[in-house]
Amino acid sequence: MFPLAAVAAFLFIGVFGGDSLCFFKLVYGVPCPGCGMTRALAALAGGDLASAIAFHPLVPVVPFLGIVAVFRKTGPFRALYQSGTFWSICAACFVAVWMVRMFALFPGTPPMDYSRSSLAWRAFELLFN
Repeated sequence: MFPLAAVAAFLFIGVFGGDSLCFFKLVYGVPCPGCGMTRALAALAGGDLASAIAFHPLVPVVPFLGIVAVFRKTGPFRALYQSGTFWSICAACFVAVWMVRMFALFPGTPPMDYSRSSLAWRAFELLFN
């Protein structure tokens, strides 16, 4: 099932794609709570922590979340993985950081910029122009 979904996503991006690989941004034009995370992880992997944090401030948390997911059946990670509170706090942190970034950086600073090639913008232009 996952390979089929991946192929469908790549086809969607290929047909409707614009200036982003983010499905949320392609459809709505606004950045998602994880916007910049791919670039942040690439910078982190390259050892550039300052750039990584500039791309997404929560990038240091992601490797830890990966460790929790990989070792979900062992020791203390089991409790974290199964804790609804833990994941709710993680989601709340991502949404809170997204809101701050939207107010501070939107719409002019990438990755927090508006995409006029989004499906929502195209639909708006068709309806109102």
